[in-house]
Amino acid sequence: MSDPTTIGLIAKAAISALSDERLRKGIGWTISAIMSPFILIIVIICGLLSGTANHNNTAIQLSFHGGAISENIPEEYRGQIEDMRNSFTMLEERIEEVNGQMEDGDSLDSIMVKAIFYSLYFASDQPSGVDQGKYIDCFVTYEERTRTIIDADGNEVEETYLVAVPIDTLPEVYTNIETIMGKATTYEDMANANEIYYRIKYGVPAPSEGDGFEEWGDWTHSITPEELEQLYHDLPEGENGSEIVKLAMTRLGDPYSQERRGQGNYTDCSYLTMWSYRQIGIIIPGTAAEQGRFCVNNNLTVSKEDLVPGDLVFWSHKPNGRFMNITHVGVYAGNGKVIDAAYSKGQVVYRDLFDSNKQVLYGRPHILK
Repeated sequence: MSDPTTIGLIAKAAISALSDERLRKGIGWTISAIMSPFILIIVIICGLLSGTANHNNTAIQLSFHGGAISENIPEEYRGQIEDMRNSFTMLEERIEEVNGQMEDGDSLDSIMVKAIFYSLYFASDQPSGVDQGKYIDCFVTYEERTRTIIDADGNEVEETYLVAVPIDTLPEVYTNIETIMGKATTYEDMANANEIYYRIKYGVPAPSEGDGFEEWGDWTHSITPEELEQLYHDLPEGENGSEIVKLAMTRLGDPYSQERRGQGNYTDCSYLTMWSYRQIGIIIPGTAAEQGRFCVNNNLTVSKEDLVPGDLVFWSHKPNGRFMNITHVGVYAGNGKVIDAAYSKGQVVYRDLFDSNKQVLYGRPHILK
């Protein structure tokens, strides 16, 4: 979606260029006459882009929250919004049915279900014609369970019944959507759904990589000279990976900031890994997800059992629509330790290799040199 603020500034600048008498005289009437139509075209295009962004935002809000649809909204958008509302009504009915088949207080997150549906089906032909039951089944599994009941004769008997269990990992949901619905999903679809979810549920943009992680234990932002000497002693001599570990360790205690990364000694998780690699002449992308994609696309992945110092470890702590939903990256330091810029600690730390169930990928870009 285009940024209306930026577009407005461009448009104002263009209009100013046309109306400024001194500017027109300064550049000459001939040039001004030649350029004027192009400036007007820019103003028109920018206005259209701004309108598109506004209509997209309005469509999301109206689809989720209802309300009167303004006559200023193009007829095409009006029809799509109305059809999406009908789809949401049917989805809510189906969600209520499936929730009735759940136990232990489980239920589907209706906003997430609808956010993904909106991302995949808005602007397609008749979203309300999608098989709602099949779609909802992408979010659950069904288990056979037994329970004891009293029959009509007053005897205790066991009966078998089905229980719906919500799927708690979005990658599995998206795999089901492709398999059950035949609907291919892109990382852009996932990112859009995540953005819609946060804006509808919390009224804020979706968090980017590194935000909002839970507290992790077994960490330190300082290390004794003896511990550092032992760490370096254990590193393989002459290996690129060993140099990367040493470089990453020089950033220990540096403050965490996504907004200011690269300014002074500020860093975030992916800037730390990118910076460490670039110091020895290896160029990797600037975000954790794209670093993971880079490793996969270039056959630079390894297994956890084969990790060596300097390898990259990738985590997925929450869905974000990026490659493999990767949200965090760190440098493996050997001996079950990792160096990473931790949001929750606010700085670069050296700690145990944490959250094994959230580790989704391991890469070795340091063999490129």
